Amino acid sequence: MIKSEIVSIMDNYPVIALAVSGGADSMAMAEWFRQNRPKDSYVIINIDHHIRGEESKRDSDFVSDFAKKYGIKLYRYDIDCLSFAKQNGYTIEQAARILRHQIFEQAAAEYAYVVATAHHMSDQAESVFMHIARGTGIDGLMGMSVLDGHIFRPLLHTSKAEILEFIKVNRITYCQDSSNNDNAYSRNYTRNAIMPSVMQKYPTFDKSLIKLAERAREIADFIDTHTPTLIVENGGVYCDFKDKHKVIKAEMIKRAFSILGVTADIEERHIEAIIDFAKSTKSGSLDMPYNTIVYKEENGVTICKKLAFENKTYRFSEGCFEIGGFELRVQKVKKNKLKSMSAVCENGLEKTLYIATDNFESLDIRLRKNGDKIQKFGGGSKSLGDFLTDKKVPLRFRDRLPVVADGKNVVCVCGVEISECAKVLENSENTFKINITSII
Repeated sequence: MIKSEIVSIMDNYPVIALAVSGGADSMAMAEWFRQNRPKDSYVIINIDHHIRGEESKRDSDFVSDFAKKYGIKLYRYDIDCLSFAKQNGYTIEQAARILRHQIFEQAAAEYAYVVATAHHMSDQAESVFMHIARGTGIDGLMGMSVLDGHIFRPLLHTSKAEILEFIKVNRITYCQDSSNNDNAYSRNYTRNAIMPSVMQKYPTFDKSLIKLAERAREIADFIDTHTPTLIVENGGVYCDFKDKHKVIKAEMIKRAFSILGVTADIEERHIEAIIDFAKSTKSGSLDMPYNTIVYKEENGVTICKKLAFENKTYRFSEGCFEIGGFELRVQKVKKNKLKSMSAVCENGLEKTLYIATDNFESLDIRLRKNGDKIQKFGGGSKSLGDFLTDKKVPLRFRDRLPVVADGKNVVCVCGVEISECAKVLENSENTFKINITSII
């Protein structure tokens, strides 16, 4: 019943927890494991959802009797789906799934490696159809996978007919769930009303949906192979769109949000807005859900979490300072130790700069303020905002880059450049090395 390519996967997991409800599919799965796997390689999980009253308890007792009869270790759980749904505004289906998967996650963490559910080929076809009906992309068209984190679906390549034949040959008893006939549940409506109706006209419709899921998975694999690796740098995820197809751009955007911990509510309209923003002549930034913001940079965009930093002020001296999401390390340099004053560029910022402080009585380390100016090399001064624009400093850095300042006169934009008045000369007595490192 369970295909050989899936049986080989089982050997990777010393203990598998079987989610058994008492229904036909899960009881067939439990019996197959009983006949084909060592007893110490699996346990049974049963969850009473308390949706069907005494019938729910009857099913749980039935599973308990099966486990006891064959000496299989059983973990039995009770959950109150109705109260959970009412308190949180979920449908009963949603509440049951959330609570059930919390238990599955706990099981995989505490006493099993994966949790096996009894989803089969017809379930796969129904899932793909429901995703299409609700509106979906490639991810939804793929349907379910055999392995999905801690969830294992050993029957996913097995047809309902094969399961029923296995039940018949092995004389397996099981419970009938009366709620399976209630078409108020979207899954039941799809299974009981829509699929049979469509398959009267198109008898192979379910198989076509499964083929569609297979093709979608192949396309997803292709997209995955051709999507660049993304990382967080200086608090943001840069997506280089140069020479990228729109499909790859969309995948990069989704992955960037995921890396930042945003896995919900990023919709197609948000992705379209970011792609349009990147190719437009607009400057500035674009607000997104979950306190995120998108900046246009170079050949693409950088997606960041919105962060607020306290504008602390430190007296300039040797030492380490945390400000604006950066760590500054300031060290005084002796003349005979000053081998090189060249800057080292890292992640778009010059990691190390050198300044001379001979011309200043005192200096502060702080973030930029309105009215700040900087004396350029070659003469003249400029507002700090215009200077940062000329230097093409990314917009997301401009308000959080630490500066060394004498009042409104900025003598060093850390990681970018120093002022003419802070240049290290041959006769400079007080020279400092300033090293900047991102800490977010």
